[in-house]
Amino acid sequence: MSSAVATSPLPRTIRLPNNAVAGDLGFQPEGIAVRGNTAYVGSFADGRVVSIDLPSGQVRPLVEPDGESALGVEVAGSLLLVAGASSGELRIYDRQTGKRVAVYDVTDAGLINDITVAAGTAYFTDSQRAVLYALPLHGRTTGTPREIPLSGDFRLAKPGEGVFNANGIVTLDANTLIVAQTNDPDGVGSVLYRVDVPSGKTTRIKIEGTDVVGADGLLLRGHTLWVVQHNVNSIAELRLSADGSTAQHIRTITDDHFVIPTTADLGPGGNLYVVSSHFFTKPSDDVPYEVVRTRP
Repeated sequence: MSSAVATSPLPRTIRLPNNAVAGDLGFQPEGIAVRGNTAYVGSFADGRVVSIDLPSGQVRPLVEPDGESALGVEVAGSLLLVAGASSGELRIYDRQTGKRVAVYDVTDAGLINDITVAAGTAYFTDSQRAVLYALPLHGRTTGTPREIPLSGDFRLAKPGEGVFNANGIVTLDANTLIVAQTNDPDGVGSVLYRVDVPSGKTTRIKIEGTDVVGADGLLLRGHTLWVVQHNVNSIAELRLSADGSTAQHIRTITDDHFVIPTTADLGPGGNLYVVSSHFFTKPSDDVPYEVVRTRP
């Protein structure tokens, strides 16, 4: 079922600054975080982050490139958090100036992918290791990160090209997170888990009414859980139970502008802002990397 786009002065698509990236690599966006009328989008190509004024569609540079990839981005008060992909870094910036506040090198064997914040702590997923990284936040400063090993139902999928484990992550409550595993270790499709933060114990969520595939970014508002499905160019909308044990499929959102969507966030007017990553297209300045506005 396709979503309808309401008549609005807001831009339908926002083109990212491909030619600002050296080497004809294009912007290669992946993560997005929205606060108010501003979106923050990171570049897989070189780690830069731009800010976007959503009403006008104007894109401004914020974080200068450092040559390392950026995946998920998240906002925590005055801080901008960035998942550093295969660099193994947790990167922290001032979200007004783009100045680096801190960087933590937490692994040389992982892929830092996405971020959520719960009760004063940021949690980062690793798509190659069965851990989360917990980073205490103290206003404009941060504490020392620690690993939370994942136990219970979570198991790593067999390694292979294009295989990802823990990917998107959202907060259910202060002690409970929801994590998407892109590749089901027991078969095809994807898996969602409820994670007990104090123990690291994971419980597989029963999904009713559909199969989730290509799970990437997650977005949770109330009990509505959106799962971005990158390899089928759609977003699954689910109704999550109060305890996070089950999820009922409500509908599937599609849009002609989705080309390997990776992450989404809610913005002005209740619109969904979705990263169209073009990840399976050869990177180039000619690729139309975009943020797409659609209705949830």
